[in-house]
Amino acid sequence: MAASDAGNALGTWHKQHGGYLHPSISIAYTIEAGYHWHATSPIPPNTTISVAPHTLTLSYLNALVDPAFPVFRHNREAFKVEAIGFFYLMSQYVHRSFSFWKAYIDALPQPNVEFCTPLWFDNPEDIVWLEDTDVLHTMLGRREVYEEYYASGVRMLKQAGVDTELYTWDLFRWAVTIFTSRSFSSRALTPQESKYWTTHKTNPDGQRQTVLLDMSHTPAEDLDFPVLFPVQDIGNHRNEARVDWSYDPGRFGITINDDIAVGEEVFNNYGPKTNDELFLGYGFCIPDNPYDGVLLTLKPPPAALQKEMQLTHPGYFTMAGNWSSERTTFRLRNLKPSDDVFRVLPAPLLELLLYIVLHERGLPFVFIQDARDNVLRGAGRRYTPHIARMIVLSLAPKLHKLQSTTPEKELRNQKQRQAAIYRHGQIATLEANISALKYLTRSLLSPPTQAGPRLVTLEGLLEIWCARNEARVNDFLQGIESITGTSDIGACRDAGWEDDILVLALCSIALDGLVVMPEYISRNHRTAEHNQETTELPNTAVVDGEALARAREAMQLVERCAAGSDVGSLWRDRRWCAEFVAGIGGKWVEFDSFMMMVPRDQGEEEARLVVYLHGLL
Repeated sequence: MAASDAGNALGTWHKQHGGYLHPSISIAYTIEAGYHWHATSPIPPNTTISVAPHTLTLSYLNALVDPAFPVFRHNREAFKVEAIGFFYLMSQYVHRSFSFWKAYIDALPQPNVEFCTPLWFDNPEDIVWLEDTDVLHTMLGRREVYEEYYASGVRMLKQAGVDTELYTWDLFRWAVTIFTSRSFSSRALTPQESKYWTTHKTNPDGQRQTVLLDMSHTPAEDLDFPVLFPVQDIGNHRNEARVDWSYDPGRFGITINDDIAVGEEVFNNYGPKTNDELFLGYGFCIPDNPYDGVLLTLKPPPAALQKEMQLTHPGYFTMAGNWSSERTTFRLRNLKPSDDVFRVLPAPLLELLLYIVLHERGLPFVFIQDARDNVLRGAGRRYTPHIARMIVLSLAPKLHKLQSTTPEKELRNQKQRQAAIYRHGQIATLEANISALKYLTRSLLSPPTQAGPRLVTLEGLLEIWCARNEARVNDFLQGIESITGTSDIGACRDAGWEDDILVLALCSIALDGLVVMPEYISRNHRTAEHNQETTELPNTAVVDGEALARAREAMQLVERCAAGSDVGSLWRDRRWCAEFVAGIGGKWVEFDSFMMMVPRDQGEEEARLVVYLHGLL
């Protein structure tokens, strides 16, 4: 049947069975757009362009009442709901000559056309374009489920005496693709105030007959299923199209809210979908999709933290009490240059990362009511660079994989072209998020005019200290020179002294009382005058044995500095001890320092150790 004839037949069938299509719209066909709505005359905004009665729908409900296919009703408990829908559509295709939906099925993309959803990526030359993507992972998981559906479904059909020769794997994939690319949600059919759901079957006289199904004891998950609405699924997707869907009793209508000129295609709008969703469900992607995003799966936190969280966040765990990677996978959206990254990151992700950061620092678990507000304006603000780095460290390997495995080949077919759009969108989204998070962190390198959180190099730390107590800085540097042979910090860094000097500098500034101490540093460490013979801290959980051993080595440096210093030197302060060094400087460097690229002269950058100052007094 010619495409135009099939379109006309579908329109006629739709109208004969109670459907409505606006007189200014025809069902047209082109190779590029397939069947679509075409404006034969201007259409003003707020125009209802198409209405379909529920009598036209095709879903698993129809399979349960169709007397021509009792296998589905008899095996209701053995079939999954969506599998029933797939096999019922297959049966309608196989027996389309007497199917109620013949006109609809004739106008659908036929099983022999080139489908572009990843489920049809069989050729290795096509699959390589999906390498290391979330879509490939999702597709492989779904394919495994679909293969089980297909095998068990064919087995049941055979047991019921059905000839399954025409029920091929490709026909099953076709049915899956028709449902994923054209169906609507079952909420379009949900009854208003009744336990009975309405479906329809064809009686012996060829008339459509209403059937009521008692769904009051049906599991909730079985009430959420895909529904095919012939003609309503004709409209192609466009992000900019302004469209309203109305679910009235017994019918489903579509209204457009844009001016449509004569000769234009009339678009539907499937909603703010990412390219993952569009590619997996429909087989196309949108270049520079404003709704695009990437998935970030959070690694399981420490067991002790999981134990705390099971009481307050049971949704992140399986029924067996195990951490659920599926439930802790978050979508990071594509960012615009004007976006404040912490305002658009998923709030549950921010909350979980805050718990992890606090747990790593030995702080007690406290439920955070509003994680986004906590990070933007509350106590969590001081942990923004660490949260940003955690996300970047999770995204960077993903970006590297996608970049390094992207084929440098000519795009040879539509599958590869759509996969390339998807892949490049993933790379762009990853780059945008990583750049925004790095920019946020780098912005802390510029000291604010007022005291507040900032990232500083060792030189920057000494410069800030010098502005408040130059004599103490000179005293500190004289001690450093006595053990390294130079007071030049750059030369000390080149000689491998930077970590030790940073620890000692933070301890020295703490002795001066110039810094706001991080929460994870015990008050005892901040003020107590430790006895040099003490081997344990008031809170021994704060410092482990390895850290204490390193601190004792640092104390040897302090003692050498003190030996060459005058009375009254900071190096002779009686509060110096291994516990003090480990509990303040050591902990501070452990939890609030990291390597990052910092600016040098003439616009160059270099990797440097920076430390996060929570504020100055």
